[in-house]
Amino acid sequence: MITYPRFSHQSVLATTAVLLAFAGLAKAGVTYSQNFDGFADGTTNLGDGTVMFGTAKVVGGALQLTQDGIAGGGASFSIPPLAEASSGWRATFDLSIFDSAGNNQPADGMSLNWGSAPLGEPGAAEEGMTGRGVANNISFEIDTWQNFDAEQGVNISNIVNGGDQNLVFTGGPILNDGTTVSGQVTISWDPVNGASFTTTGLLTNADFENVATSLVGDDAFTFIFSGRVGGANETKTIDNLVIITNPDLDNDNDNDGLPDNWEESYGLATNDDGSVDPDNGPDGDPDEDGVNNGDEYANRTNPIDSDTDDDGLSDGVETNTGTFVSAADTGTNPWLADSDGDGLNDGVENPLLAWDPANAATQPGTDPNNPDSDDDTLSDGDEITAGTDPTTDTRPPAPSEYVQDFDNFADGTTDLGDGTVMFGTAKVVNGALQLTQDGIAGGRASFSIPQLRNSALGWTAAFNLTISDSVGANEPADGMSFNYGSASLGEQGGAEEGMSGRGVANNISFEIDTWQNGDAEQGVNISEIINGAEQNLVFTNGRILNDGTTVSGQVGISWDPVTGASFTTTGLLTNANFEEVATDLTGNDNYTFIISGRVGGANETKTIDNLVISSGSASALPFAITDVQVDDSNDPISVVLTWEAQPNHLYKVESSTTMTAEGTPGGWQELDDGVPGGEYRDTLAVGTKKMWWRVTDLGRF
Repeated sequence: MITYPRFSHQSVLATTAVLLAFAGLAKAGVTYSQNFDGFADGTTNLGDGTVMFGTAKVVGGALQLTQDGIAGGGASFSIPPLAEASSGWRATFDLSIFDSAGNNQPADGMSLNWGSAPLGEPGAAEEGMTGRGVANNISFEIDTWQNFDAEQGVNISNIVNGGDQNLVFTGGPILNDGTTVSGQVTISWDPVNGASFTTTGLLTNADFENVATSLVGDDAFTFIFSGRVGGANETKTIDNLVIITNPDLDNDNDNDGLPDNWEESYGLATNDDGSVDPDNGPDGDPDEDGVNNGDEYANRTNPIDSDTDDDGLSDGVETNTGTFVSAADTGTNPWLADSDGDGLNDGVENPLLAWDPANAATQPGTDPNNPDSDDDTLSDGDEITAGTDPTTDTRPPAPSEYVQDFDNFADGTTDLGDGTVMFGTAKVVNGALQLTQDGIAGGRASFSIPQLRNSALGWTAAFNLTISDSVGANEPADGMSFNYGSASLGEQGGAEEGMSGRGVANNISFEIDTWQNGDAEQGVNISEIINGAEQNLVFTNGRILNDGTTVSGQVGISWDPVTGASFTTTGLLTNANFEEVATDLTGNDNYTFIISGRVGGANETKTIDNLVISSGSASALPFAITDVQVDDSNDPISVVLTWEAQPNHLYKVESSTTMTAEGTPGGWQELDDGVPGGEYRDTLAVGTKKMWWRVTDLGRF
């Protein structure tokens, strides 16, 4: 057997000559082995005959197919034909998929393909070689888009003489937003026994054995990894790749439980079970990392390298539990140098050591299994770069109100500098927020507002809304929603469907559905998601606007944990008029507010202006003013209000001469919305006949 061991960068060119010389000969099977070590970050040519396409490159001693946050992420990694592959082959590799919090859900996926595609073919990622004009191929696919979508999951498919067919499929999410999954992938194809595909570490794993296939193999077939991202939403990393052709997977010449192919890959004797040299047997530990060969084989780590992922930690302490216990049990992944994807190597992260600001890069005091050790929404790596403490949340308290009129921003502005996030087509136009634009396709958009202090006590929102549709083309479409829930900043949402299908656990949506005139679903409604389960609460069916027209008016929305949800609109053909609708939602001060919209067929301009969101509710913490002291010996008259204050709470004080609604003559007027204690001093003009005051608890600061 011709074996290609794990080689250094310096030996690549010499090894390549051997690989190419034997690639077309009908000898015993060969091995292609690549751990991507010894190459500079950004390398796209390994010098071994392989071809990288698109965003594929070496990063951190591994193959990075796509990168989270980098759009246009179509990529492939092609391996030339290997001798005896038509007699069968087996591929193993480590896989890590990372998606940062917020923005879209993870997307789109990847596949390993073997077939008649030429070197450099980009492929169709999670769709294998579908639509690529490839005549014969077998694909092993991991589809990450979108959580709980009917197509998401793992499967095997093949193309035979141009005919595409799925062979086996398991549906389910691969990873959640803002998380990393990692594990091992084992794939094999045999002309008699068929195809097998197993994975570990994913939320939904492949477990397919000996699936019948119609493919007739050919030694001229290439191996191609294909991947892509949707909305720049996923880093896919491959490492420790081994492909063995014509394998005798059960061959264990010395009966030591270590397959001959594996022993040969690492220079261990295939005819010594450890009786001659203990390092060759299952109990041997040639790299002295505390992990014997039997466990190294089971763990897929390198038995002759004590630190497989080069992160500064011995394989023996990286227990892959996800929980840091001690320096001898770090819980980190022995195949990933940065288990939590925060930009810091596992070897420098130790939560039992205090953050050292003078040596933060080598002693950050952070948890290697948690990308944000202090839960302040900034990754540990970003905090080290910025020079802030990654172990302590030093953010100032969130505000209790968000006010934005979008004035004084240039047209096209997408960053208001106030912590909000615009996604997709959202931008400022003429001093207002334009979510989508009529005539502009691809109109998915959202505007996210960070959490407000004490939103769990209740909140109110108000804004002006204009929806315009030009004459002709399609009917107006599709709509929008105002959401409060556990979605991350930047989440695009489902527009008129709220957060349906977005993998959001808890949310309440106030929805305006403009598609399709006369359709049974069109209209206004309130819906919520509780622990992942969706339900509509109230609905009014009817047209929102007609083709070629514009509607505009005001939107008023509120939610209170006691009295429920209210939703009113003006100016639409069908208006919302829902008051105190009972809800099951439990608020959370960490929840965000997201306005989500989209167009169908590029058919609608949605504009929002004069947005005000205020949090805190009087009904949540009822109390009364206990004393009013008046001193009329001076001009102006001095008044001191007192009440029983809660520790660390802020209060809003208002006054009125008529106790009528705010904005009416003598109605309630706000005096101060940031009173930190149980006392407020007011002044009255001499001659004032009567005055009322009220105080509202805004909750903890």
